[in-house]
Amino acid sequence: MVGAAVAAASMVALVAAPASAATADLSRTCGGVKTHYDAYSSRTLVYTQKTGTSCAGHAWVRVKTNGTWKKWIHNNSKATISNSTGNFEGSQHKSCETCTVKTL
Repeated sequence: MVGAAVAAASMVALVAAPASAATADLSRTCGGVKTHYDAYSSRTLVYTQKTGTSCAGHAWVRVKTNGTWKKWIHNNSKATISNSTGNFEGSQHKSCETCTVKTL
């Protein structure tokens, strides 16, 4: 029993710390009313989500992998890109096709 306790006590779990996520708030005004867009970025998930309704524009997002920015994707409410390999090197977000780009 003592040997099992020593063996159990000497075992160490090596777990990589999760990569920190980045967030940003994008906003723009349409018809005098501000619409917010939440931007989120981690190594496995990125999204831009519209949280207001005054602007007709889509939420836009793209990722960088292997040193290359990929194509933009967009959606009326939430544009999302995910993968399980954790190889996202960065993300870019915008609140309309021609709006300013936020890099995370």
